[in-house]
Amino acid sequence: MTQLPPRVPPLESADWDQQTWTALKRWQPPMNFHKTMAHNPDTLSKWIGFGDHILFDNLMQLREREIVILRIAANLDCAYEWGAHRKFAIAQEALTPVEADRLAFPVAASDWSVREAALIAAVDDLQLNGGIGDAAWAALTEQGFTPAWFIDLIYLTGEFIMVGMFMKSFRITLEDGFVPIPRG
Repeated sequence: MTQLPPRVPPLESADWDQQTWTALKRWQPPMNFHKTMAHNPDTLSKWIGFGDHILFDNLMQLREREIVILRIAANLDCAYEWGAHRKFAIAQEALTPVEADRLAFPVAASDWSVREAALIAAVDDLQLNGGIGDAAWAALTEQGFTPAWFIDLIYLTGEFIMVGMFMKSFRITLEDGFVPIPRG
Protein backbone atom coordinates (compact mmCIF):
# COMPACT_ATOMS: atom_id res chain seq x y z
CA MET A 1 0.00 0.00 0.00
CA THR A 2 1.39 3.38 -0.99
CA GLN A 3 0.58 6.25 1.30
CA LEU A 4 0.94 9.91 0.44
CA PRO A 5 3.16 11.87 2.81
CA PRO A 6 1.42 13.65 5.66
CA ARG A 7 0.38 17.22 4.96
CA VAL A 8 1.59 18.25 8.43
CA PRO A 9 4.23 16.32 10.36
CA PRO A 10 3.20 14.99 13.78
CA LEU A 11 4.35 17.23 16.62
CA GLU A 12 6.76 15.26 18.75
CA SER A 13 6.34 15.30 22.53
CA ALA A 14 9.51 17.39 23.05
CA ASP A 15 7.58 20.25 21.41
CA TRP A 16 4.33 19.90 23.36
CA ASP A 17 3.08 22.49 25.80
CA GLN A 18 1.63 21.60 29.22
CA GLN A 19 -1.93 21.69 27.85
CA THR A 20 -1.05 18.99 25.31
CA TRP A 21 0.71 16.83 27.91
CA THR A 22 -2.35 17.05 30.15
CA ALA A 23 -4.74 16.21 27.31
CA LEU A 24 -2.73 13.17 26.21
CA LYS A 25 -1.87 11.68 29.61
CA ARG A 26 -4.14 8.70 28.88
CA TRP A 27 -2.60 8.21 25.41
CA GLN A 28 1.00 7.28 26.10
CA PRO A 29 2.72 6.56 23.90
CA PRO A 30 0.75 8.87 21.63
CA MET A 31 -0.25 7.84 18.15
CA ASN A 32 0.44 9.91 15.02
CA PHE A 33 -3.20 10.98 15.12
CA HIS A 34 -2.75 12.57 18.57
CA LYS A 35 0.62 14.06 17.68
CA THR A 36 -0.95 15.73 14.66
CA MET A 37 -3.80 17.10 16.77
CA ALA A 38 -1.13 18.52 19.10
CA HIS A 39 -0.69 21.35 16.60
CA ASN A 40 -3.88 22.80 18.14
CA PRO A 41 -3.59 22.22 21.92
CA ASP A 42 -6.78 24.11 22.74
CA THR A 43 -9.00 22.05 20.44
CA LEU A 44 -7.18 18.85 21.43
CA SER A 45 -7.72 19.49 25.14
CA LYS A 46 -11.41 20.27 24.68
CA TRP A 47 -12.07 17.37 22.30
CA ILE A 48 -10.14 14.59 24.09
CA GLY A 49 -12.58 14.22 27.00
CA PHE A 50 -15.53 13.75 24.67
CA GLY A 51 -13.50 11.46 22.41
CA ASP A 52 -12.44 9.28 25.35
CA HIS A 53 -15.99 9.15 26.71
CA ILE A 54 -17.63 8.24 23.43
CA LEU A 55 -14.97 5.61 22.68
CA PHE A 56 -14.65 3.94 26.08
CA ASP A 57 -17.46 4.94 28.43
CA ASN A 58 -20.70 5.07 26.47
CA LEU A 59 -23.65 2.66 26.73
CA MET A 60 -22.61 0.53 23.76
CA GLN A 61 -20.75 -2.74 24.19
CA LEU A 62 -17.16 -2.90 22.96
CA ARG A 63 -18.11 -5.20 20.08
CA GLU A 64 -20.89 -2.84 18.98
CA ARG A 65 -18.58 0.19 19.12
CA GLU A 66 -15.90 -1.51 17.04
CA ILE A 67 -18.43 -2.69 14.45
CA VAL A 68 -19.60 0.90 14.12
CA ILE A 69 -16.10 2.38 13.89
CA LEU A 70 -14.82 -0.17 11.38
CA ARG A 71 -17.88 0.28 9.20
CA ILE A 72 -17.39 4.05 9.25
CA ALA A 73 -13.70 3.65 8.38
CA ALA A 74 -14.53 1.34 5.47
CA ASN A 75 -17.27 3.65 4.19
CA LEU A 76 -14.91 6.65 4.40
CA ASP A 77 -11.98 4.65 3.00
CA CYS A 78 -9.95 5.88 5.97
CA ALA A 79 -6.91 3.62 6.21
CA TYR A 80 -5.67 5.04 9.54
CA GLU A 81 -9.00 4.66 11.34
CA TRP A 82 -9.42 1.19 9.85
CA GLY A 83 -5.92 0.09 10.84
CA ALA A 84 -6.17 1.43 14.38
CA HIS A 85 -9.56 -0.06 15.16
CA ARG A 86 -9.06 -3.36 13.38
CA LYS A 87 -5.90 -3.89 15.44
CA PHE A 88 -7.67 -2.81 18.65
CA ALA A 89 -10.84 -4.85 18.05
CA ILE A 90 -8.85 -8.02 17.38
CA ALA A 91 -6.49 -7.45 20.34
CA GLN A 92 -9.51 -6.96 22.63
CA GLU A 93 -11.18 -10.05 21.13
CA ALA A 94 -14.21 -7.96 20.23
CA LEU A 95 -14.05 -9.18 16.62
CA THR A 96 -12.18 -11.85 14.73
CA PRO A 97 -10.06 -10.81 11.74
CA VAL A 98 -12.68 -12.34 9.42
CA GLU A 99 -15.52 -10.42 11.10
CA ALA A 100 -13.59 -7.17 10.99
CA ASP A 101 -12.77 -7.58 7.32
CA ARG A 102 -16.41 -8.33 6.44
CA LEU A 103 -17.23 -4.76 7.44
CA ALA A 104 -15.28 -3.47 4.42
CA PHE A 105 -17.74 -5.02 1.97
CA PRO A 106 -21.47 -4.93 1.32
CA VAL A 107 -22.97 -6.61 4.36
CA ALA A 108 -24.70 -9.94 4.16
CA ALA A 109 -27.20 -9.87 7.02
CA SER A 110 -26.75 -13.63 7.40
CA ASP A 111 -23.12 -13.03 8.48
CA TRP A 112 -24.26 -11.06 11.53
CA SER A 113 -26.77 -11.39 14.35
CA VAL A 114 -30.07 -9.56 13.81
CA ARG A 115 -28.88 -6.93 16.29
CA GLU A 116 -25.52 -6.42 14.53
CA ALA A 117 -27.02 -6.36 11.03
CA ALA A 118 -29.42 -3.63 12.19
CA LEU A 119 -26.53 -1.74 13.78
CA ILE A 120 -24.55 -1.84 10.53
CA ALA A 121 -27.63 -0.67 8.60
CA ALA A 122 -28.05 2.23 11.05
CA VAL A 123 -24.42 3.29 10.54
CA ASP A 124 -24.83 3.13 6.78
CA ASP A 125 -28.03 5.21 7.07
CA LEU A 126 -26.30 7.80 9.22
CA GLN A 127 -23.40 8.14 6.79
CA LEU A 128 -25.50 8.13 3.64
CA ASN A 129 -28.58 10.04 4.76
CA GLY A 130 -27.60 11.84 7.96
CA GLY A 131 -30.14 9.93 10.03
CA ILE A 132 -31.18 6.41 11.00
CA GLY A 133 -33.83 5.07 8.63
CA ASP A 134 -37.14 3.59 9.79
CA ALA A 135 -36.16 -0.04 9.13
CA ALA A 136 -32.91 0.11 11.11
CA TRP A 137 -34.57 2.13 13.89
CA ALA A 138 -37.39 -0.40 14.22
CA ALA A 139 -34.99 -3.36 14.16
CA LEU A 140 -32.80 -1.84 16.87
CA THR A 141 -35.83 -0.86 18.96
CA GLU A 142 -37.07 -4.44 18.73
CA GLN A 143 -33.70 -5.52 20.14
CA GLY A 144 -34.42 -3.44 23.23
CA PHE A 145 -32.20 -0.44 22.64
CA THR A 146 -33.16 2.64 24.63
CA PRO A 147 -33.22 6.30 23.60
CA ALA A 148 -30.00 6.81 25.61
CA TRP A 149 -28.29 4.02 23.63
CA PHE A 150 -29.42 5.61 20.34
CA ILE A 151 -27.88 8.89 21.47
CA ASP A 152 -24.55 7.17 22.06
CA LEU A 153 -24.77 5.41 18.68
CA ILE A 154 -25.39 8.69 16.86
CA TYR A 155 -22.62 10.53 18.72
CA LEU A 156 -20.16 7.65 18.25
CA THR A 157 -20.91 7.66 14.53
CA GLY A 158 -20.55 11.42 14.24
CA GLU A 159 -17.33 11.40 16.27
CA PHE A 160 -15.67 8.80 14.07
CA ILE A 161 -16.83 10.39 10.85
CA MET A 162 -15.21 13.62 12.07
CA VAL A 163 -12.04 11.81 13.17
CA GLY A 164 -11.86 9.97 9.85
CA MET A 165 -12.17 13.24 7.94
CA PHE A 166 -9.33 14.66 10.04
CA MET A 167 -7.13 11.61 9.45
CA LYS A 168 -7.71 11.60 5.70
CA SER A 169 -7.32 15.35 5.31
CA PHE A 170 -4.01 15.46 7.17
CA ARG A 171 -2.89 12.16 5.55
CA ILE A 172 -1.70 10.88 8.91
CA THR A 173 1.08 8.31 8.59
CA LEU A 174 -0.05 4.80 9.48
CA GLU A 175 1.34 3.19 12.62
CA ASP A 176 3.27 -0.07 12.53
CA GLY A 177 0.94 -3.05 12.42
CA PHE A 178 -1.96 -1.29 10.71
CA VAL A 179 -3.30 -3.41 7.87
CA PRO A 180 -5.06 -1.95 4.84
CA ILE A 181 -8.79 -2.03 4.27
CA PRO A 182 -9.47 -5.19 2.26
CA ARG A 183 -10.78 -4.52 -1.22
CA GLY A 184 -11.97 -6.98 -3.79
